[in-house]
Amino acid sequence: MKLTKALASAFLSMTMLTSVSFAATPQDTLVIADAIDDIITLDPAEVGEVGGIMAAKQIYQPLVTFNVKNPTEIFGVLAESWAVSDDGKTFTFKMNPNAKFASGNPVTAHDAEFSYHRVVKMASRSAFLLTQFGFTVDNIADRIKAVDDATLVIEIEQPYAESFVLYALSSYVGGIVDSKLVLEHEVDGDMGNAWLKQENTAGSGPFVLSKWSPKQSILLTRNENFWQERPGVERVFFQHVPESAAQRLLLEKGDIDIANKLGPDDYTSIGGNADVKTLDGTSGVIYYMGLNVRNEALSHPDFVKAMKYLVDYDGIASSIGQGTIEVHQTLVPSGFLGALDYNPYSLDIEKAKELIASSGVSTPVTLETVVWNVPPYTDFAQAAQATLAQAGINLDLQVVDGQQWLERYRSSDLDIWVGLWGPDYPDPHSNAKAFAVNSKDAPDGSSSLADRFGWDAGDLSPKAMAALRENDTALRQSMYEEIQKTHTDTSPFLYMFQEVRRVAVRSNVNGLVLGLTLSDDRYWDVTKD
Repeated sequence: MKLTKALASAFLSMTMLTSVSFAATPQDTLVIADAIDDIITLDPAEVGEVGGIMAAKQIYQPLVTFNVKNPTEIFGVLAESWAVSDDGKTFTFKMNPNAKFASGNPVTAHDAEFSYHRVVKMASRSAFLLTQFGFTVDNIADRIKAVDDATLVIEIEQPYAESFVLYALSSYVGGIVDSKLVLEHEVDGDMGNAWLKQENTAGSGPFVLSKWSPKQSILLTRNENFWQERPGVERVFFQHVPESAAQRLLLEKGDIDIANKLGPDDYTSIGGNADVKTLDGTSGVIYYMGLNVRNEALSHPDFVKAMKYLVDYDGIASSIGQGTIEVHQTLVPSGFLGALDYNPYSLDIEKAKELIASSGVSTPVTLETVVWNVPPYTDFAQAAQATLAQAGINLDLQVVDGQQWLERYRSSDLDIWVGLWGPDYPDPHSNAKAFAVNSKDAPDGSSSLADRFGWDAGDLSPKAMAALRENDTALRQSMYEEIQKTHTDTSPFLYMFQEVRRVAVRSNVNGLVLGLTLSDDRYWDVTKD
C-alpha cells in the first residue's frame, strides 16, 4: 500500500505538545518518539548526527555488519564473501548477486567503488572512518577498485586487525548508494549531494525516505524492492519529542510505539502498566564533559584535575540515573576489548580546592557550558553546576537545541561541552581515535576530539596508533589498558557515565534489535501483534 497524501499529512501534523494527542498508531506503522533536532543531513557520505545515523541505517546497507549480541560475529550484507591477503593489506569482496537497490538496479561492485570514492572526495567530518586507512583523493582510484560487477578490491595503506577494517566498513559511511540514480541527479560535480540532502534516498535497505521535516519528523516507508526478508511494518515514523514525560504519556495512551528517551522516573511510572514493556541492551555510549584547553583556566592541568573531583558521580547515578547509567571514567566502554575498571574520581571538594590553589588559577571562574536542551544532559549539567560552584567554578549553562549544540561543539565555540560519544564500530580504536589521537599521528591527518578541545595528547597519540596496529589480541588489550589510566588522569575529558541502554515499547511490539554502537537500532524485523 502506498502512502497517501492524506496519511502523510496526518503523520506530519503530529505534535510534540503534550496537550495534543497523537492519533492511535496504525497496525502497519511503527511510531518512535526521540530527540531528532540534531539532524543536518541524511546523505550517508556525510551523516554524523545521532538521529541522522539512526534513520540512515534503515535506508542504506554496508558490505558487512556484525551481530549486536556478539560483535565478534561479522557477516556479509551486500558482500557475499571476502578474502584478505597474507600481508593483511588487500581485501577482496565478492558481491551478493541477489542484492538490488530500491530503484530495482542491481547492487554491483561499481556502486561500492563509487560510494567509497564519494565519501573520500566529499571529505565530510565523517570521512575519517575511511580515510584513516590511507585513502586520499589522489590515490582512491588505485586503492578501491571494482574489477568487475561482482568483485571489489580494497587496498589499505598499512596492515591492521582484519576485524577493525571490517567494523569500519560496517559503519554508517559504509552505506552503499545507487550510483546510477545518484549520478542522474548530480549538479556541478556534487555527486548527488544536494539531491540526497533533500527528501531523496538511493539505498538498498528495508526502507526509503518519504518525508523529512527538520527538527520535527522523519517518515520512512517500506522498500517494495527490498531483496531480503520483507520488513514487518510498512512505515517507520520518527517524531521529535524531547521531553521524557511527554514520551511516557504518549506511550501509555498508545499514541506511539517506542519511547527512546524515557527518564528513570518515567520508567518507574510505567512499571505496572501491562500495555507497556521495557527492553534492555548493551550500549557503548559514554557521557562526558569536554573542556576546551584554549581557555586560560582550563589550560592548567591541576585545575582540570580539580574539576574531576567536583562532580558527584555516585549521587548523580543513583538519584538522576536510577539504573540507566553507571559511573565510568575511562575512554573505552565496558564490554569492549581493553575496557578497564578504573574510576579514581569522586566528589572531594577540599581536594579540589587544594588542586585549584596549586594551579595558580584565581577563583571565581565562569565557564560557558553548552548543553543540549533534553535530558539527561540538562540534568547532568545542573547537578555538576551545583557542586563545581562550591569551589568557585561557575558554569554558565547555555541550553540550546540539538543543531546549535553540535555547531558550538564542532566550532570549539565554548569552554565546556556536556555531551556523549557513541562508538562508530565495536572496536576500542573508535574511542581511542576520538579522544587520544592528534591529527599529526592520524594516517589521514583528520582531527579528533582531542584536537577539537585544543589538547596535545603527547605520547598517548602514537601509543593509541600502535595499539591499533597490534595483531596480538592480549597485547593489544594491555596497551589500551595502559593508555586509559594516563588518559583519564591527564586529559581534558571529564568522563562521567556509561549508558545502560533501555527503551520502552508497547507490549504488542516485537522484534526490535537494540544497537551496540551509535544509533544502530534495527527496525526492519519489528512486527506488531
